[in-house]
Amino acid sequence: MEIKELHKPIRLGKKTAPNRIVYQPTEANNCDDRGSVTADTIKKYVRIAQGRPGIIHIESIDVTLTTQARTNRMLILDENVPGLKRLVEEIRKVNQDSLIIFQLSHAGRLSDPALKPALSIYPTGSSRMMSTAEVQQARDEFIAAAKRAHEVGADGVDIKQAHGFLGGEFLHPANLRPDQYGGSWENRCRFFQEVLAGVRVAIKDDSFIIGTRLSPYEGIPGGCGTAGPDELIEDLTEPIAYARLMEQSGLDFINVSGGFAAANLEILLPTMVYPEGVLRLFSWAKAIKAVVSIPVIGSGYSYLRDGRNKLFIDDPEQRSLLYQAERNIARGHVDMVGIGRQSIADPLFARKVFGNQIGRIDWCTCCSGCGILLGSNKKVGCTVYDPDYRQL
Repeated sequence: MEIKELHKPIRLGKKTAPNRIVYQPTEANNCDDRGSVTADTIKKYVRIAQGRPGIIHIESIDVTLTTQARTNRMLILDENVPGLKRLVEEIRKVNQDSLIIFQLSHAGRLSDPALKPALSIYPTGSSRMMSTAEVQQARDEFIAAAKRAHEVGADGVDIKQAHGFLGGEFLHPANLRPDQYGGSWENRCRFFQEVLAGVRVAIKDDSFIIGTRLSPYEGIPGGCGTAGPDELIEDLTEPIAYARLMEQSGLDFINVSGGFAAANLEILLPTMVYPEGVLRLFSWAKAIKAVVSIPVIGSGYSYLRDGRNKLFIDDPEQRSLLYQAERNIARGHVDMVGIGRQSIADPLFARKVFGNQIGRIDWCTCCSGCGILLGSNKKVGCTVYDPDYRQL
């Protein structure tokens, strides 16, 4: 098929991505026990850089030592700066064009109790509620981490508010904490607004990109995309209002996802069991894009592969990742297309798309092998195409 939309450059803030393909943040769990970059980390991202997407996301990087979801997760504290600087330098040796975005994260209630205690914004029954001082410490940790990202040469940061991590938990209608970070709509939006404003003050570079990954609907009672503390039915009133607010506050892009990592991976990562999950992700991105002018990145595309999927569409080409990506951009439903599992299966995906090598793409089979490795706290890679991970 003819590629018309994906190859077009696009502005994010004051910088330009060379094309519309985004390699999503995918945890590799291959840092050392202090969260610093290793040879395996460099190997992963150099290969990704060779793929030449519009945006390279550097996985979910912890901004704090207070929580921990993986043994060998990436950290962005002062001691990790030299390794992160080297990582950016190695990427730039093979790719000067792709934008490098660090996704900044705080595990919060998803922290593994075997590693560090789980912390939550409001009482959940399985984690300790953070004090106001701890919330403000987390705010300052995000700001300091963004400053370090700028220092090591990243083009920008993604403040994670998705999948059940700390940033998104503030937004829950179930967040009824009694201080200035809970209860009212204004209070629940306060944490991110303080982080965003703090980053802009700390970094004297108006070309530094600030975006976010957002779950408009999480599928949990009182979570994002519901109308009240005990509601479960989808209601996008607040996420749509929040998208408007973030743009007005100076955000540069919104990366739309969905689901809650500890509860419903089928929403977050559609598979053969629930192929229609792709369409839900498309609809959430469309709803957000309808109310903002900043770039919106869509998710869920990896499942579609080359049309070998279970969507109820007769024509296999119209079921494919590339067809739906081109269609959604052309119709204004999204500005960029994010791939996660597909970038693990084939880091050279974007280069093959733009180099007339579509027939040589290693398509993700959605076997969940990479996810099983991550859930088992092992190094993450493709168990189908990468021989280093087949036996793990």
